[in-house]
Amino acid sequence: MAGSRPSSRARPRARRRSESTSAQLTFADWEEARAEQTTSETKQSPPSHSQSAAEDLQGLDRLAEALAPRLAAELSTRLHVPTDEAAATARLLTLDQLVAELPPAKKPETWKRWLYERTRRGEVPGEVKIGGMLFFEREPALAWLRAGATTS
Repeated sequence: MAGSRPSSRARPRARRRSESTSAQLTFADWEEARAEQTTSETKQSPPSHSQSAAEDLQGLDRLAEALAPRLAAELSTRLHVPTDEAAATARLLTLDQLVAELPPAKKPETWKRWLYERTRRGEVPGEVKIGGMLFFEREPALAWLRAGATTS
């Protein structure tokens, strides 16, 4: 190891985000701007207590106005917007939901057996099987029930 030298490559330093690329306004930014404003105003004339309180409120108003669009944009990206797939499944009824549409003269178990039998025969319009579960398209299945649940 007599001839070994330290590596000529230095470890790359972690880059700090430059202020031009950072779009986020922080409380520290506001404090800094407020301090600059205060020092420029104290050179002009010393403010009274009521003036400084009013100026603080104005500063907070400006901060809120500056943050509002950024906050709205950030929240809009985080909100869950229903996709077309979610809208498609909203059109589907489960077996229990379809049974709830039937008259209460019979027990739900009886209606379930009746619906399973009709689906095996292919009599229920809008039947959809997803992952081994039975669903029904809302409009065709409800129209079939209203029409007297006849074979189509």
